[in-house]
Order: sequence, then C-alpha cells, then structure tokens
Amino acid sequence: MQKSVCGIWAGVWLWLACSAGALAQPLDLFASDDPIARAEQELALRPHAQDEVWRQLSSRGLPLQSADPDSPDRVLATFLFQAEHDVTGVRLDSVLNAVEVSGRVEDYVRDFALPMSRIAQSDIWMRTVSVPSDAQAVYSFIVEREDGARRRSDPAGQRKLRGSAAEAVFIGPGARIDPAIRPVPFLLRPEPVAFSLDSEALGRTVFLQRVTLPGAGENAPVLVIWDSFLWGVRAPAWEIAQQLAQAGRIPPLHIVLIDQLDPRSADHEYADQVRFLIDELKPRLVVDGMSGRFVLAGASRRGLAGVIAGLQAPQAVESVISLSGSFYWAPEGEAPEWLARHVPAADTLAPRILLAVGTLETVETSTNQGHVMMATNEAMAAALDEAGYSVTLHRYAGGHDIAGWRGALAAGLEAVLSGS
Repeated sequence: MQKSVCGIWAGVWLWLACSAGALAQPLDLFASDDPIARAEQELALRPHAQDEVWRQLSSRGLPLQSADPDSPDRVLATFLFQAEHDVTGVRLDSVLNAVEVSGRVEDYVRDFALPMSRIAQSDIWMRTVSVPSDAQAVYSFIVEREDGARRRSDPAGQRKLRGSAAEAVFIGPGARIDPAIRPVPFLLRPEPVAFSLDSEALGRTVFLQRVTLPGAGENAPVLVIWDSFLWGVRAPAWEIAQQLAQAGRIPPLHIVLIDQLDPRSADHEYADQVRFLIDELKPRLVVDGMSGRFVLAGASRRGLAGVIAGLQAPQAVESVISLSGSFYWAPEGEAPEWLARHVPAADTLAPRILLAVGTLETVETSTNQGHVMMATNEAMAAALDEAGYSVTLHRYAGGHDIAGWRGALAAGLEAVLSGS
C-alpha cells in the first residue's frame, strides 16, 4: 500500500513538473510571423519582461527587415531603440524618411525626423518604414527629454561607420556593396601625413592630410577632397582609392584631404576656393612630389565648389566627382540653379565630370526652395553636356549621406580614371 501511494505521488509530481515546463517555454518572438506584434502581446501580459523582449528583438541585429507584401522592390525596415525611463520621445533620423515625407521641410526635426512609438508602453520604441530594397543609408535616433534632445547611434545596429560614436548604416537586401568600401587590413594601411597652409585666399590656416598610394609617381593624379572628418574618419577616401587601385580598377594616385569648405565662400561665388586650390595648394603639392592634375571631389556644397573649380581652372583639374552637388544654389539676388546658366563652352582641357545623386533626394526644403537635388543634378548634367563636357550622371540608391556617397565615390573614381 505504501509503495502504491508513493507511486501515485511520484506521478503527480512528474505531471506537475511537466506542466510547469510546458508553461515556462522560452520566449521566441521570431517564431511568429510578426515579432513586433508578439512582443506587444508579451509585454501586455508581462510588463516586467521588457529586458527579455529587448534581448530577443535585438539578438539578430537591427533594424529588422522583412519583405513588403505591397511592393516586391521594397522592404519593411523596423527600427528599434531601448531608451531610459525619463525619455519622452524618440525620432528616427535618416534619409530613408524621404519615402514618408510630404510637403516642404521647414523644420528638420518636426517635418523630417519620424516620430517613433512605444511597444506596449514600455521603454522600447519602434518605427517601421517601407524603403527601396537596394537602399543604403545612415540612421540615428533623436532622443527627447524634458531638458532637451540628444542624437544617439544604434548600439544594436549591424553596421556602423568608422570612428567614435559612429552612425549606424542600413543596408537593404538588394543593395550593391562595392568591395572598395571594405576596410584595408591594418598592416597595409599607409600613414596619412598632416600638414597645413596659411591661405591668403581663404584668410585662415587650412589643415590638410595627404596619402600616397604604392606605385603613385610624381605625375599621378591627385584626388583632392573636402571634409577631412567625413573622408578621413567616417569613410576614409584613401582606403576606397587603395582598394580600387589594388583591384586594378584605377591607377595609383595621391589623396589630399582638405579640413572643410568655408561657409563664407558662397559670398565669393567660391572663387576663393579656386584661388586656394590653384595658386596655393597646387604649388605646395608640387614641392612635395605631387605634380599631377587634380581630381576634385566633394559632397553637397563641396560638390558644387568642385565643379566651379573644374570649369574655371581646366588647366589644373583633370576631373570632378560631385556627390549630391548643391546645384540649386545661386549668389545673392540671382535665381536658383545659377551655375547651370553659366557653364562655359568646353575646350580641349575640359575636365571629365561625374555627378552622383541619390534616388531619395526628392524632398523640398526651405534651403532648396523646391529645387530638389535629383532634378537640379539632372539639369546640371544636361547643361554640361550641351556645353560639350564629358559628363556622367550616376544615380545611387540612397540619399544625402555618406552611406551612399562612399559607393558613389568609388564608382566616380573608376569612371573618370579607368582610362588614365
């Protein structure tokens, strides 16, 4: 009788243990077709499970991506951010937001940065955006508190730019990644040489860096590019050029980084930048063993300045790569798109010009006054072509940021130098 009772209780305990085990199955949000909806349900039942839910959602790297059932050439990108308790709002800041922006952007945060929402009143914030599947874009989060807002990178992002606190990068499943943007192994990296010039043309000391790739002789082309932080830290231009040269896609060359583009140069129609490049920088580089013609490159206003320099000083400029050039610009008192109306006829020394622009650069802003990047770059390409220049218009899947520009720079260097 005693053995029988013991057997019964053993069976009961076994049943209870099995039942408890069945009730305590590990959480698997991705067993559902909609992990966000599953997370909502879980947090509604167990608000204290926020950290467990976050670990699950971020375990595969963020942002989450899934097919857009309404469009085969788009992908649903779900951006997630776990904030502190005192955060009152979070906004997604990315050129990808262009797909949802309507009307003119007057206030960037209000009109362009997309508000995110909490998942079940937790500290996990989310926003899903349908974007082109081949897009590449930088993104970050604007985290709002009562005492102000602060920009934050994505700590769970799968990819990031270089450097401290670098922005995260979204890459769609259909994106073409140029091998030239890959890091160069540490032992193969050349050491940039820092130097400076006291510029009379610009009225300041200009801080520069130069790199000479293996095999680049004195007459090799010299890539001169504005913004040493962007192209020296976030996406090193010398690294892109070195990868291209090692692959035989371009000849070896020298790279020179200019610290910045002076905002007040716009008041001089960028003629001061031309004087600096031709009358001050070039003689210095000749002394340093770099006497080849310039390949000028830059993004936004820097692309505009590069084209102006190429048109005004073709004897010194071999080619220009403009990345999202700000061709809507005009001097004070002039109508927009001034440069397209003032293109001189090409001569035998005319530089080759590549204009790159992102397919997402279609947003009207208070700055461009409705003359959006895509349309103004197309108009500039047409004006250059009509004036007899060798011009290429390159459209990349992205917007006004370094994620698209780095691949466009690689494509531009190959386009203008492959025959050199």
